[in-house]
Amino acid sequence: MSDAVRYEYGTSLCTVQEDQKLVVENCDPATIREELEAANFQRNDARFVKRRARLRSNASDDEDDSLQVLAVRVAEDTLHVEPSDVIGIVGLVPGMSVQIEPKIEWGDVVRMLLTVYDIDRTQTPYGIPLEELTSGGIEASRIIAILAINYVHGVRTIKRKGFIRDLNIQRRNGFEGIGSIDMSQTLMNQATGKPEPAWIESQVDYSNVVNEAIHMAGKLLLRLLHRDSEEEQHPGHGALLSMVHQEVERMEDLGIGSRQQRLGEYRQLTLNALPRQRHYYQRALHTAHSVLASTLLAQTGSGPEELLVDYALSMNALFEDYSQKVLERGLQSIAEIDHLDQLTNLEIDAEPPLEPFEGNNQASYYPDHLVVDNDVTLAVLDSKYYQEGKNPANETNSRSRMFSYAYLTETDRMAFLCPQFHRTTLVVNNIDASVDILSPNGGFSCESYESLLHEYLLETIELRYPEIGVFNSVREGMLCLQGVSEEDLAAITEVEGPFGISNPSTFASKVISAISFSTHGPGKLELENSGGWTKSRIIERCNKKDDEDRPMYPQDQTTCVPVYTPDGDTGHGTITLNFFRQEEDGLITKLEESLSLI
Repeated sequence: MSDAVRYEYGTSLCTVQEDQKLVVENCDPATIREELEAANFQRNDARFVKRRARLRSNASDDEDDSLQVLAVRVAEDTLHVEPSDVIGIVGLVPGMSVQIEPKIEWGDVVRMLLTVYDIDRTQTPYGIPLEELTSGGIEASRIIAILAINYVHGVRTIKRKGFIRDLNIQRRNGFEGIGSIDMSQTLMNQATGKPEPAWIESQVDYSNVVNEAIHMAGKLLLRLLHRDSEEEQHPGHGALLSMVHQEVERMEDLGIGSRQQRLGEYRQLTLNALPRQRHYYQRALHTAHSVLASTLLAQTGSGPEELLVDYALSMNALFEDYSQKVLERGLQSIAEIDHLDQLTNLEIDAEPPLEPFEGNNQASYYPDHLVVDNDVTLAVLDSKYYQEGKNPANETNSRSRMFSYAYLTETDRMAFLCPQFHRTTLVVNNIDASVDILSPNGGFSCESYESLLHEYLLETIELRYPEIGVFNSVREGMLCLQGVSEEDLAAITEVEGPFGISNPSTFASKVISAISFSTHGPGKLELENSGGWTKSRIIERCNKKDDEDRPMYPQDQTTCVPVYTPDGDTGHGTITLNFFRQEEDGLITKLEESLSLI
């Protein structure tokens, strides 16, 4: 933990980083404990602890349903405050709040949320580029953005699973109506001289105190976002304003409204007041409560910090959920280039239970992420939102758990996912296994982290399905074989197909022609001996022999996929010959030969 930050008692807003100690001096020893209890801290041995409800729906059953956000120790006239891995603004004592800053950039925090909630799928929400949505602005504005993103996700979840509603039944007589006809009452009407049929009409009413509270919170968020967009001229807030406005409008289309006179009633709402089957309201209700609880302070006309009291976001949970989403999207991207449909059963499992004892489900492990193909585990990954420079492999508990995961899943590939270490690989002694630390070099950014996970996932899949690596090379480079297109990659291992090398001279000529006639490569006249030198090198590779003077690439067992990679302005580029040799046991061996165009 880094050096402590010191503030005087009475400072309205104290700023501290995650896991950084905060010291508040010159408190009144006679009243400070009562003030902490008034701010909803609870005694826990010698400390006072503030907790918040967890919002993750995929938490394991044995996980505590509360999240510790602040721990306080009282020492005479001083408070020693320790934030957990959360960010946001949390009330400390009446009149004082703690603003907890993230270890990583605020823009990356917002981008993580957008990714986890799939709000960034178009990359331009409501016409605003994602980069603009996650850049610039003061800290309080970003916390408003986090509230808005959680609000949108919460309301969309409710919309998908169903708003709480009441069904009102009305009966009336008339020749026109909507609903069903009560035949018994209609016959009785006719018997008494009334020819009108009797109608049973059902009216759905969505207007109730829970929906109204969420609606009012949306309107208040719109006001905050509108003010920020005017003051900062920041286009990202305009995008969030549009998202919140759309969800509020959809609620109003259902007849849901809200009244200022019921604000006190809205504030008293808790998730416990709802039936268990309605607990998908949790995120929206929690966000609404954070917004509504701040409206009295809003009347003072103070800055946005005072409007955002007691809202904390767990960075541990966010980083794990974000990593899961990045892995899922990475697998989806790789599956798009799978010309052999080999990856249909490949999945990224989130927190699957691993039970070490047969018939005993009380003793379980929960790895964060498993890369599985049917019943085979290709890799196990664990998210560790550690402080800068901390290696999780050096921590006994993390290391022991990782080895337990590997033993139970019978995999030799393990990885820790960290935001602030560096990329490295640790080879495990005595067994053929490795532990990778997946953390961007040179500082964390979402782009570098996502690229790193995609690279590791591709490498993991390629070990089982070597053709995938070539498919990816073709996507990034150029398939250079005249008369052959990417659609033909489905025949990548057919020795009698388009990638056969039964005639190395003809094969080499087709490679040179494909490059020279493309817009990416040099023409024949630019190459040594009009491409003759390169052609002879390709033929030489196809006819290569091993140490026992046997063909390395038997023509009746081998195919080759040539991929051309331009070198920009520095040279003519590189050809990679990807050989696939079919072995006697039915397995396929992939070998590469690279040569530069001259």
